[in-house]
Amino acid sequence: MSPLLLIAYLLATGNDSSRRSRSPVKSRAAQSSSSSRGRCDLGRNRYTRDGIKRKPPSDAEETKRQEELYLLPDLTFPEGPRPLYYTCRHGYETTLIGEIQKFALKRATGGNVVATSPYPGLVKVVDDGGTLPKMYDPVYALQCMPECVVVSAESIKGIAREVLSALLGSDEIQDAPDERIQQSRQHLLAAPKGSLTIHSLVPGMCKGQTNPIMQRRSTKIGEELSQMLKKSFAAARKAPADDNANTTQPQERWLLQIMLQSPSIAVASLTKCQSIGPGKNACWPNCIHPLGLVKVDIEERMPSSAYRKLMEGIECMGIRPTDTTTIVDLGACPGGWTSVMRRYFNCRVIAVDRSELDPVLMKDPMVTFVKGDAFTYEPPLNNGADYWMISDVIAYPERATELLSQWCKNKLALNMIVTMKFQGDEPDLDELNHAMEVVSSLGFQCRVKHFFNNKNEVTFMVSRNDTAEVSREDLKRDDLGRSLYKSM
Repeated sequence: MSPLLLIAYLLATGNDSSRRSRSPVKSRAAQSSSSSRGRCDLGRNRYTRDGIKRKPPSDAEETKRQEELYLLPDLTFPEGPRPLYYTCRHGYETTLIGEIQKFALKRATGGNVVATSPYPGLVKVVDDGGTLPKMYDPVYALQCMPECVVVSAESIKGIAREVLSALLGSDEIQDAPDERIQQSRQHLLAAPKGSLTIHSLVPGMCKGQTNPIMQRRSTKIGEELSQMLKKSFAAARKAPADDNANTTQPQERWLLQIMLQSPSIAVASLTKCQSIGPGKNACWPNCIHPLGLVKVDIEERMPSSAYRKLMEGIECMGIRPTDTTTIVDLGACPGGWTSVMRRYFNCRVIAVDRSELDPVLMKDPMVTFVKGDAFTYEPPLNNGADYWMISDVIAYPERATELLSQWCKNKLALNMIVTMKFQGDEPDLDELNHAMEVVSSLGFQCRVKHFFNNKNEVTFMVSRNDTAEVSREDLKRDDLGRSLYKSM
Protein backbone atom coordinates (compact mmCIF):
# COMPACT_ATOMS: atom_id res chain seq x y z
CA MET A 1 0.00 0.00 0.00
CA SER A 2 1.35 3.41 -0.95
CA PRO A 3 2.01 5.96 1.80
CA LEU A 4 -0.75 8.23 0.48
CA LEU A 5 -3.36 5.45 0.61
CA LEU A 6 -2.23 4.49 4.13
CA ILE A 7 -2.64 8.06 5.36
CA ALA A 8 -6.13 8.29 3.78
CA TYR A 9 -7.16 4.99 5.42
CA LEU A 10 -5.99 6.10 8.87
CA LEU A 11 -7.81 9.41 8.57
CA ALA A 12 -11.05 7.67 7.54
CA THR A 13 -11.00 5.11 10.37
CA GLY A 14 -10.13 7.80 12.92
CA ASN A 15 -13.16 9.93 11.96
CA ASP A 16 -15.45 6.90 12.13
CA SER A 17 -14.07 6.00 15.56
CA SER A 18 -14.63 9.53 16.83
CA ARG A 19 -18.21 9.45 15.55
CA ARG A 20 -18.82 6.17 17.34
CA SER A 21 -17.42 7.56 20.58
CA ARG A 22 -19.87 10.46 20.38
CA SER A 23 -22.91 8.20 19.84
CA PRO A 24 -25.66 8.35 22.51
CA VAL A 25 -25.35 4.68 23.45
CA LYS A 26 -24.74 4.38 27.19
CA SER A 27 -22.22 2.15 28.83
CA ARG A 28 -23.39 -1.03 30.53
CA ALA A 29 -22.75 0.52 33.93
CA ALA A 30 -24.73 3.62 33.01
CA GLN A 31 -27.59 1.46 31.69
CA SER A 32 -27.61 -0.56 34.89
CA SER A 33 -27.61 2.57 37.04
CA SER A 34 -30.40 4.17 35.00
CA SER A 35 -32.46 0.99 35.06
CA SER A 36 -32.05 0.68 38.81
CA ARG A 37 -33.16 4.27 39.33
CA GLY A 38 -36.14 3.69 37.06
CA ARG A 39 -37.32 0.73 39.11
CA CYS A 40 -36.99 2.64 42.35
CA ASP A 41 -38.81 5.64 40.90
CA LEU A 42 -41.90 3.51 40.26
CA GLY A 43 -42.82 3.88 43.92
CA ARG A 44 -40.80 4.17 47.08
CA ASN A 45 -43.10 1.87 48.99
CA ARG A 46 -43.11 -0.80 46.30
CA TYR A 47 -39.32 -1.20 46.06
CA THR A 48 -36.42 -1.32 48.49
CA ARG A 49 -33.32 0.86 48.17
CA ASP A 50 -31.71 -1.97 46.20
CA GLY A 51 -34.54 -2.01 43.67
CA ILE A 52 -36.06 -5.24 45.01
CA LYS A 53 -39.84 -5.36 44.90
CA ARG A 54 -41.47 -5.52 48.31
CA LYS A 55 -44.10 -8.11 49.14
CA PRO A 56 -47.59 -6.61 49.60
CA PRO A 57 -48.81 -6.69 53.20
CA SER A 58 -51.20 -9.47 54.15
CA ASP A 59 -54.75 -8.74 55.30
CA ALA A 60 -53.71 -9.48 58.87
CA GLU A 61 -50.79 -7.03 58.68
CA GLU A 62 -52.96 -4.35 57.07
CA THR A 63 -55.70 -4.86 59.68
CA LYS A 64 -53.17 -4.52 62.48
CA ARG A 65 -51.81 -1.34 60.91
CA GLN A 66 -55.31 0.14 60.69
CA GLU A 67 -56.03 -0.73 64.32
CA GLU A 68 -52.87 1.15 65.30
CA LEU A 69 -53.77 4.18 63.16
CA TYR A 70 -57.48 4.46 63.89
CA LEU A 71 -59.28 4.40 67.23
CA LEU A 72 -61.70 1.49 67.65
CA PRO A 73 -65.15 2.31 69.09
CA ASP A 74 -66.27 1.43 72.60
CA LEU A 75 -68.80 -1.38 72.90
CA THR A 76 -72.40 -0.38 73.53
CA PHE A 77 -74.64 -1.91 76.19
CA PRO A 78 -78.44 -2.27 76.67
CA GLU A 79 -80.24 0.96 77.54
CA GLY A 80 -77.01 2.85 76.91
CA PRO A 81 -76.38 5.56 74.29
CA ARG A 82 -76.05 4.50 70.69
CA PRO A 83 -73.74 6.42 68.34
CA LEU A 84 -74.71 7.59 64.89
CA TYR A 85 -72.45 7.13 61.87
CA TYR A 86 -72.36 9.02 58.59
CA THR A 87 -70.27 8.34 55.51
CA CYS A 88 -69.00 11.03 53.17
CA ARG A 89 -66.57 11.60 50.34
CA HIS A 90 -63.15 11.03 51.91
CA GLY A 91 -61.38 14.32 52.45
CA TYR A 92 -64.63 16.06 53.44
CA GLU A 93 -64.95 14.68 56.97
CA THR A 94 -64.20 18.09 58.53
CA THR A 95 -66.82 19.73 56.31
CA LEU A 96 -69.46 17.20 57.35
CA ILE A 97 -68.55 17.63 61.02
CA GLY A 98 -68.84 21.41 60.64
CA GLU A 99 -72.24 21.07 58.99
CA ILE A 100 -73.53 18.81 61.77
CA GLN A 101 -72.22 21.07 64.53
CA LYS A 102 -73.68 24.18 62.90
CA PHE A 103 -77.08 22.49 62.60
CA ALA A 104 -76.92 21.38 66.25
CA LEU A 105 -76.09 24.90 67.44
CA LYS A 106 -78.99 26.30 65.43
CA ARG A 107 -81.46 23.95 67.11
CA ALA A 108 -80.03 24.75 70.57
CA THR A 109 -82.00 22.13 72.48
CA GLY A 110 -79.45 21.95 75.25
CA GLY A 111 -78.05 18.58 74.19
CA ASN A 112 -74.43 17.88 73.49
CA VAL A 113 -73.45 16.75 69.98
CA VAL A 114 -69.91 15.46 69.51
CA ALA A 115 -68.76 14.55 65.99
CA THR A 116 -65.42 12.91 65.19
CA SER A 117 -63.88 11.07 62.25
CA PRO A 118 -62.47 7.65 63.20
CA TYR A 119 -61.59 6.76 59.61
CA PRO A 120 -61.38 8.53 56.23
CA GLY A 121 -64.89 8.95 54.85
CA LEU A 122 -66.54 8.05 58.16
CA VAL A 123 -67.94 10.38 60.84
CA LYS A 124 -69.14 9.23 64.25
CA VAL A 125 -71.72 11.34 66.10
CA VAL A 126 -72.69 11.05 69.76
CA ASP A 127 -75.93 12.93 70.42
CA ASP A 128 -76.74 12.44 74.09
CA GLY A 129 -79.60 14.96 74.17
CA GLY A 130 -81.49 14.04 71.02
CA THR A 131 -80.58 17.31 69.33
CA LEU A 132 -80.45 15.91 65.82
CA PRO A 133 -83.65 14.71 64.10
CA LYS A 134 -83.97 10.95 63.88
CA MET A 135 -83.60 10.97 60.09
CA TYR A 136 -81.27 13.97 59.81
CA ASP A 137 -79.97 14.13 56.23
CA PRO A 138 -76.82 16.29 56.03
CA VAL A 139 -75.77 17.63 52.64
CA TYR A 140 -72.27 16.18 52.93
CA ALA A 141 -73.40 12.72 54.06
CA LEU A 142 -73.66 9.91 51.51
CA GLN A 143 -75.16 7.40 53.93
CA CYS A 144 -76.47 7.22 57.48
CA MET A 145 -76.26 4.49 60.12
CA PRO A 146 -78.69 5.54 62.88
CA GLU A 147 -78.69 4.19 66.45
CA CYS A 148 -75.71 1.89 66.09
CA VAL A 149 -74.74 -0.92 68.41
CA VAL A 150 -71.10 -1.92 68.77
CA VAL A 151 -70.48 -5.60 69.50
CA SER A 152 -67.52 -7.92 69.72
CA ALA A 153 -66.90 -11.63 69.09
CA GLU A 154 -64.10 -13.75 67.69
CA SER A 155 -65.94 -15.81 65.07
CA ILE A 156 -68.21 -14.91 62.16
CA LYS A 157 -71.17 -16.68 63.74
CA GLY A 158 -70.35 -15.07 67.07
CA ILE A 159 -70.47 -11.56 65.62
CA ALA A 160 -73.73 -12.35 63.80
CA ARG A 161 -75.31 -13.60 67.04
CA GLU A 162 -74.13 -10.54 68.97
CA VAL A 163 -75.51 -8.17 66.33
CA LEU A 164 -78.86 -9.97 66.29
CA SER A 165 -79.08 -9.97 70.08
CA ALA A 166 -78.11 -6.31 70.43
CA LEU A 167 -80.62 -5.12 67.82
CA LEU A 168 -83.54 -7.55 68.07
CA GLY A 169 -83.04 -9.65 71.18
CA SER A 170 -83.63 -13.37 70.83
CA ASP A 171 -86.49 -15.85 70.56
CA GLU A 172 -85.65 -17.25 73.99
CA ILE A 173 -85.80 -13.86 75.72
CA GLN A 174 -89.00 -12.12 74.68
CA ASP A 175 -88.82 -9.30 77.24
CA ALA A 176 -85.64 -7.47 76.31
CA PRO A 177 -84.29 -5.03 78.89
CA ASP A 178 -83.99 -2.29 76.26
CA GLU A 179 -87.29 -0.86 75.02
CA ARG A 180 -85.65 -0.02 71.69
CA ILE A 181 -84.97 -3.72 71.12
CA GLN A 182 -88.59 -4.63 71.82
CA GLN A 183 -89.92 -2.00 69.44
CA SER A 184 -87.52 -2.94 66.65
CA ARG A 185 -88.43 -6.59 67.02
CA GLN A 186 -92.17 -5.94 66.92
CA HIS A 187 -91.92 -3.64 63.92
CA LEU A 188 -89.69 -5.98 61.94
CA LEU A 189 -91.98 -8.93 62.69
CA ALA A 190 -94.83 -6.94 61.15
CA ALA A 191 -92.79 -5.81 58.13
CA PRO A 192 -93.80 -7.26 54.74
CA LYS A 193 -91.96 -10.08 53.07
CA GLY A 194 -88.81 -9.04 51.25
CA SER A 195 -88.63 -5.58 52.84
CA LEU A 196 -85.26 -6.08 54.59
CA THR A 197 -81.95 -5.38 52.84
CA ILE A 198 -78.54 -6.13 54.36
CA HIS A 199 -75.40 -4.12 53.60
CA SER A 200 -72.10 -5.68 54.68
CA LEU A 201 -69.51 -2.94 55.01
CA VAL A 202 -65.91 -2.19 55.96
CA PRO A 203 -64.22 1.20 56.45
CA GLY A 204 -62.20 0.91 53.23
CA MET A 205 -65.42 1.09 51.23
CA CYS A 206 -65.82 4.70 52.35
CA LYS A 207 -62.87 5.52 50.08
CA GLY A 208 -64.30 3.52 47.17
CA GLN A 209 -61.58 0.86 47.38
CA THR A 210 -61.99 -2.06 44.99
CA ASN A 211 -60.99 -4.83 47.38
CA PRO A 212 -60.89 -3.37 50.90
CA ILE A 213 -59.56 -5.51 53.71
CA MET A 214 -62.08 -7.51 55.78
CA GLN A 215 -64.67 -7.28 52.99
CA ARG A 216 -64.93 -11.04 52.63
CA ARG A 217 -65.33 -11.48 56.39
CA SER A 218 -67.99 -8.79 56.52
CA THR A 219 -69.87 -10.45 53.66
CA LYS A 220 -69.80 -13.78 55.50
CA ILE A 221 -71.24 -12.11 58.59
CA GLY A 222 -74.02 -10.60 56.48
CA GLU A 223 -74.82 -13.99 54.97
CA GLU A 224 -74.91 -15.58 58.42
CA LEU A 225 -77.23 -12.86 59.68
CA SER A 226 -79.50 -13.33 56.67
CA GLN A 227 -79.91 -17.02 57.45
CA MET A 228 -80.61 -16.31 61.13
CA LEU A 229 -83.18 -13.62 60.38
CA LYS A 230 -85.09 -15.74 57.86
CA LYS A 231 -86.08 -18.14 60.63
CA SER A 232 -88.16 -15.54 62.49
CA PHE A 233 -88.71 -12.56 60.20
CA ALA A 234 -90.59 -12.65 56.89
CA ALA A 235 -88.96 -9.35 55.97
CA ALA A 236 -85.66 -11.21 55.50
CA ARG A 237 -87.17 -13.70 53.08
CA LYS A 238 -87.50 -13.27 49.34
CA ALA A 239 -90.26 -10.93 48.19
CA PRO A 240 -93.19 -12.52 46.34
CA ALA A 241 -93.44 -12.37 42.56
CA ASP A 242 -96.23 -10.85 40.49
CA ASP A 243 -98.14 -12.48 37.63
CA ASN A 244 -95.23 -11.82 35.27
CA ALA A 245 -92.75 -13.53 37.61
CA ASN A 246 -91.19 -10.18 38.53
CA THR A 247 -90.24 -9.60 42.15
CA THR A 248 -92.63 -7.14 43.77
CA GLN A 249 -91.17 -4.20 45.62
CA PRO A 250 -92.71 -3.67 49.07
CA GLN A 251 -93.70 -0.16 50.04
CA GLU A 252 -91.96 -0.49 53.40
CA ARG A 253 -88.16 -0.69 53.44
CA TRP A 254 -85.84 -1.85 56.23
CA LEU A 255 -82.06 -1.69 56.18
CA LEU A 256 -79.55 -3.61 58.29
CA GLN A 257 -75.99 -2.30 57.99
CA ILE A 258 -72.96 -4.04 59.49
CA MET A 259 -69.56 -2.38 59.34
CA LEU A 260 -66.53 -4.26 60.64
CA GLN A 261 -64.11 -2.02 62.53
CA SER A 262 -61.70 -4.89 63.16
CA PRO A 263 -61.97 -8.67 62.67
CA SER A 264 -63.70 -8.94 66.07
CA ILE A 265 -65.57 -5.61 66.42
CA ALA A 266 -68.62 -4.61 64.38
CA VAL A 267 -70.88 -1.58 64.25
CA ALA A 268 -74.47 -2.40 63.26
CA SER A 269 -77.61 -0.41 62.58
CA LEU A 270 -81.19 -1.48 61.86
CA THR A 271 -83.65 1.14 60.68
CA LYS A 272 -86.83 1.62 58.73
CA CYS A 273 -85.96 3.75 55.72
CA GLN A 274 -87.79 7.01 55.16
CA SER A 275 -89.12 7.78 51.70
CA ILE A 276 -87.69 11.07 50.48
CA GLY A 277 -88.82 11.09 46.86
CA PRO A 278 -89.54 12.08 44.27
CA GLY A 279 -88.93 8.50 43.09
CA LYS A 280 -90.09 5.38 44.91
CA ASN A 281 -86.51 4.19 45.41
CA ALA A 282 -85.33 7.51 46.85
CA CYS A 283 -85.07 6.85 50.57
CA TRP A 284 -82.89 7.64 53.57
CA PRO A 285 -80.82 5.78 54.57
CA ASN A 286 -80.08 4.57 51.05
CA CYS A 287 -81.25 0.96 50.89
CA ILE A 288 -80.39 0.56 47.20
CA HIS A 289 -76.69 1.44 47.10
CA PRO A 290 -74.40 0.48 50.02
CA LEU A 291 -72.82 3.62 51.51
CA GLY A 292 -74.68 5.60 48.85
CA LEU A 293 -71.95 4.83 46.31
CA VAL A 294 -72.90 4.36 42.67
CA LYS A 295 -70.63 3.23 39.85
CA VAL A 296 -71.29 5.72 37.07
CA ASP A 297 -68.30 5.27 34.78
CA ILE A 298 -68.89 5.20 31.02
CA GLU A 299 -66.26 3.32 29.02
CA GLU A 300 -66.96 5.11 25.75
CA ARG A 301 -65.50 8.52 25.01
CA MET A 302 -67.31 11.39 26.73
CA PRO A 303 -66.83 15.14 26.16
CA SER A 304 -65.94 15.60 29.85
CA SER A 305 -65.84 13.69 33.13
CA ALA A 306 -68.48 15.95 34.74
CA TYR A 307 -71.21 13.57 33.53
CA ARG A 308 -70.75 11.45 36.68
CA LYS A 309 -72.26 14.15 38.90
CA LEU A 310 -75.43 14.23 36.80
CA MET A 311 -75.77 10.46 36.88
CA GLU A 312 -75.39 10.43 40.65
CA GLY A 313 -78.04 13.13 40.91
CA ILE A 314 -80.55 11.20 38.79
CA GLU A 315 -79.87 8.05 40.83
CA CYS A 316 -80.47 9.99 44.04
CA MET A 317 -83.77 11.46 42.80
CA GLY A 318 -84.99 8.04 41.73
CA ILE A 319 -86.84 9.35 38.67
CA ARG A 320 -85.87 9.53 35.03
CA PRO A 321 -86.75 11.69 32.05
CA THR A 322 -88.55 9.97 29.20
CA ASP A 323 -88.12 10.18 25.45
CA THR A 324 -90.83 12.88 25.43
CA THR A 325 -88.93 15.05 27.92
CA THR A 326 -87.17 18.20 26.77
CA ILE A 327 -83.89 18.85 28.57
CA VAL A 328 -82.54 22.39 28.91
CA ASP A 329 -78.80 22.15 29.59
CA LEU A 330 -77.54 25.54 30.76
CA GLY A 331 -73.80 26.03 30.35
CA ALA A 332 -73.69 22.83 28.32
CA CYS A 333 -70.20 23.07 26.79
CA PRO A 334 -68.39 20.72 26.19
CA GLY A 335 -71.44 18.45 26.49
CA GLY A 336 -70.92 15.83 29.20
CA TRP A 337 -74.39 16.28 30.70
CA THR A 338 -76.04 16.53 27.29
CA SER A 339 -74.39 13.24 26.31
CA VAL A 340 -75.94 11.45 29.30
CA MET A 341 -79.43 12.65 28.41
CA ARG A 342 -79.01 11.60 24.79
CA ARG A 343 -77.23 8.31 25.47
CA TYR A 344 -79.45 6.93 28.25
CA PHE A 345 -82.84 8.61 27.85
CA ASN A 346 -83.02 9.60 24.17
CA CYS A 347 -84.27 13.06 25.15
CA ARG A 348 -84.38 16.15 23.02
CA VAL A 349 -81.84 18.61 24.43
CA ILE A 350 -81.66 22.39 24.20
CA ALA A 351 -78.01 23.16 24.96
CA VAL A 352 -77.27 26.77 25.95
CA ASP A 353 -73.73 28.13 26.09
CA ARG A 354 -71.47 30.78 24.63
CA SER A 355 -69.20 28.05 23.22
CA GLU A 356 -70.13 25.15 20.96
CA LEU A 357 -70.42 21.57 22.16
CA ASP A 358 -68.42 18.54 21.16
CA PRO A 359 -68.59 18.11 17.34
CA VAL A 360 -70.51 14.83 17.68
CA LEU A 361 -73.25 16.56 19.67
CA MET A 362 -73.34 19.55 17.34
CA LYS A 363 -74.25 17.14 14.53
CA ASP A 364 -76.95 15.38 16.58
CA PRO A 365 -80.40 16.32 15.18
CA MET A 366 -81.92 15.89 18.67
CA VAL A 367 -79.60 18.55 20.13
CA THR A 368 -80.49 22.19 19.57
CA PHE A 369 -77.58 24.49 20.31
CA VAL A 370 -78.43 28.01 21.48
CA LYS A 371 -75.54 30.43 21.70
CA GLY A 372 -76.27 32.67 24.65
CA ASP A 373 -76.20 33.36 28.38
CA ALA A 374 -77.25 30.48 30.62
CA PHE A 375 -78.61 32.87 33.27
CA THR A 376 -80.98 34.78 30.99
CA TYR A 377 -82.28 31.98 28.77
CA GLU A 378 -85.93 30.92 29.09
CA PRO A 379 -87.33 27.90 27.23
CA PRO A 380 -90.15 28.11 24.66
CA LEU A 381 -92.78 26.51 26.89
CA ASN A 382 -95.74 24.52 25.62
CA ASN A 383 -98.78 23.73 27.72
CA GLY A 384 -98.12 20.61 29.75
CA ALA A 385 -94.62 20.23 28.38
CA ASP A 386 -92.29 18.01 30.38
CA TYR A 387 -89.14 20.07 30.89
CA TRP A 388 -86.04 19.28 32.91
CA MET A 389 -83.39 21.91 33.57
CA ILE A 390 -79.82 20.82 34.26
CA SER A 391 -76.86 23.10 34.85
CA ASP A 392 -73.21 22.75 35.76
CA VAL A 393 -72.22 26.39 35.22
CA ILE A 394 -69.09 27.74 36.89
CA ALA A 395 -70.37 30.74 38.84
CA TYR A 396 -70.54 32.25 42.30
CA PRO A 397 -72.96 30.51 44.71
CA GLU A 398 -75.31 33.52 44.65
CA ARG A 399 -75.74 33.12 40.90
CA ALA A 400 -76.85 29.51 41.36
CA THR A 401 -79.43 30.70 43.89
CA GLU A 402 -80.69 33.31 41.42
CA LEU A 403 -80.94 30.71 38.67
CA LEU A 404 -82.93 28.31 40.85
CA SER A 405 -85.18 31.12 42.06
CA GLN A 406 -85.92 32.27 38.50
CA TRP A 407 -86.80 28.81 37.21
CA CYS A 408 -88.84 27.85 40.28
CA LYS A 409 -90.74 31.14 40.47
CA ASN A 410 -91.75 30.98 36.80
CA LYS A 411 -92.28 27.19 36.90
CA LEU A 412 -90.12 26.73 33.84
CA ALA A 413 -89.34 23.06 34.55
CA LEU A 414 -90.75 20.11 36.45
CA ASN A 415 -87.38 18.83 37.62
CA MET A 416 -83.95 20.41 37.97
CA ILE A 417 -80.41 19.30 38.74
CA VAL A 418 -78.03 22.20 39.40
CA THR A 419 -74.55 22.37 40.89
CA MET A 420 -73.55 25.16 43.26
CA LYS A 421 -69.81 25.78 43.22
CA PHE A 422 -67.90 27.39 46.08
CA GLN A 423 -64.88 29.66 46.21
CA GLY A 424 -61.85 28.82 48.34
CA ASP A 425 -61.51 25.70 50.44
CA GLU A 426 -64.73 25.79 52.49
CA PRO A 427 -68.36 25.68 51.32
CA ASP A 428 -70.68 28.62 51.88
CA LEU A 429 -73.23 26.82 54.06
CA ASP A 430 -75.21 30.02 54.63
CA GLU A 431 -75.79 30.55 50.91
CA LEU A 432 -76.51 26.85 50.47
CA ASN A 433 -79.21 26.93 53.16
CA HIS A 434 -80.60 30.17 51.73
CA ALA A 435 -80.97 28.57 48.30
CA MET A 436 -82.75 25.57 49.80
CA GLU A 437 -85.19 27.86 51.63
CA VAL A 438 -85.89 29.83 48.45
CA VAL A 439 -86.61 26.70 46.42
CA SER A 440 -88.86 25.20 49.12
CA SER A 441 -90.81 28.45 49.53
CA LEU A 442 -91.67 28.42 45.81
CA GLY A 443 -93.44 25.05 45.94
CA PHE A 444 -90.57 22.76 45.00
CA GLN A 445 -89.11 19.77 46.78
CA CYS A 446 -85.39 20.26 47.29
CA ARG A 447 -82.60 17.94 48.32
CA VAL A 448 -78.91 18.76 48.18
CA LYS A 449 -76.01 16.33 48.23
CA HIS A 450 -72.25 16.34 47.98
CA PHE A 451 -71.70 13.24 45.88
CA PHE A 452 -68.59 11.12 45.55
CA ASN A 453 -67.77 12.83 42.24
CA ASN A 454 -68.39 16.36 43.51
CA LYS A 455 -65.41 18.51 44.42
CA ASN A 456 -65.86 21.90 46.12
CA GLU A 457 -69.49 21.99 45.03
CA VAL A 458 -72.87 20.46 45.82
CA THR A 459 -75.71 19.20 43.65
CA PHE A 460 -79.27 20.52 43.99
CA MET A 461 -82.06 18.10 43.06
CA VAL A 462 -85.33 19.97 42.66
CA SER A 463 -88.80 18.68 41.78
CA ARG A 464 -92.19 20.38 41.67
CA ASN A 465 -94.60 19.45 44.45
CA ASP A 466 -97.73 19.99 42.34
CA THR A 467 -96.94 17.37 39.71
CA ALA A 468 -99.24 14.63 41.01
CA GLU A 469 -101.16 14.57 37.73
CA VAL A 470 -97.98 14.53 35.66
CA SER A 471 -96.79 11.08 34.68
CA ARG A 472 -93.50 10.53 36.48
CA GLU A 473 -91.38 7.54 35.60
CA ASP A 474 -89.37 5.94 38.38
CA LEU A 475 -85.77 5.06 37.75
CA LYS A 476 -85.41 1.30 37.92
CA ARG A 477 -82.49 -0.38 39.56
CA ASP A 478 -79.44 -0.62 37.27
CA ASP A 479 -81.13 1.61 34.66
CA LEU A 480 -78.31 4.12 34.89
CA GLY A 481 -75.60 3.33 37.43
CA ARG A 482 -74.65 0.25 39.40
CA SER A 483 -74.04 -0.17 43.11
CA LEU A 484 -70.32 -0.04 43.80
CA TYR A 485 -70.77 -2.84 46.36
CA LYS A 486 -73.29 -5.69 46.57
CA SER A 487 -76.22 -5.86 48.97
CA MET A 488 -78.28 -8.81 50.21
